[in-house]
Amino acid sequence: MNFWEAQRRAKSKTSFYMFMFVLLTVLVGVLTEWAIRTFAPEDYHPDFPFFGLFFLLITFSVAGFQYSMFKLHGGSYVAESVGAWRIENDTTHPKERQLLNIVEEIALAASLPIPPVYILDAKPINAFAAGVTSENSAITITSGALYSLKRDEIQGVIAHEFGHIYNGDMKISMRLAAMVMGFFFVLYIGMRLLSISGNTRVRDDNGRGGNPIAIAAIVLLLAGAFTWLFGSILKASVSREREYLADACAVQFTRNPDGISNALRKIMNEQESIMPERGVAYSHLYLDNHSGMSALFATHPPLIKRIEAIEGRTYIPEEWKKDLDKPSPISGAN
Repeated sequence: MNFWEAQRRAKSKTSFYMFMFVLLTVLVGVLTEWAIRTFAPEDYHPDFPFFGLFFLLITFSVAGFQYSMFKLHGGSYVAESVGAWRIENDTTHPKERQLLNIVEEIALAASLPIPPVYILDAKPINAFAAGVTSENSAITITSGALYSLKRDEIQGVIAHEFGHIYNGDMKISMRLAAMVMGFFFVLYIGMRLLSISGNTRVRDDNGRGGNPIAIAAIVLLLAGAFTWLFGSILKASVSREREYLADACAVQFTRNPDGISNALRKIMNEQESIMPERGVAYSHLYLDNHSGMSALFATHPPLIKRIEAIEGRTYIPEEWKKDLDKPSPISGAN
């Protein structure tokens, strides 16, 4: 396969999805302004679109704050926020020592800095890489993966996560997580306003009862729910574009396709696959997240397709192959 062409295709599609994130937010901001003017014309009729801009301000401010935390504290911030703990470099625990050795091996093979390594106390076999740059990245692996997988399988999993670092996926993933958190915060504000609006009653000059706070709360609630829902779908679409390339990197760095494919097969066959809810905002970072309600919300391609791509030495899905033969107006490759 033309690996670099496949990588370029994935990046161009990712840019499109990121544009859709911004466009979705702006469109919903316009709709919130229209809705409040339509349903509360007596209470809200300024010349300036304060309400729509308030929605945009809240969404982008929360997203910006979260992303600044990711940039400032790196992958360690994400790992610790989901409850993972760091392995000390001088550990003498056999499994921990083995894991650190594997991380050093793959870092050398990928020509990347050695990141801090965290363990998340969870039974499912999983892992993720987080951070904004390769210099502030961190790798987290579940205790289930550490104790259920063989050495070459752990090596394949770690190499997959290094693939995300190598391809620059983490920066995109952190932006996605920040935007979805912004959407959720608007939803939360709408819920809080709705809960207090029952105690608020406003009367106009004619003595008629009105509750503009309730109307504003409902508009924010619907806007937050809509953006969170479709933001989650976009997040899943972006994430799916990156997984095949990370699998390809796992093979590239280890020279052993069996390691990652056997690990994915064990994930497919495991009985317990639900990750802790504490990390739901970062579900797209995981090695696999097959607990979604439907393929629409799935942040990863089907495991069987990934295994077939690895074992068939194609590393890309069938639907990409026709695209790879087409010329693209977008230039540039790694």
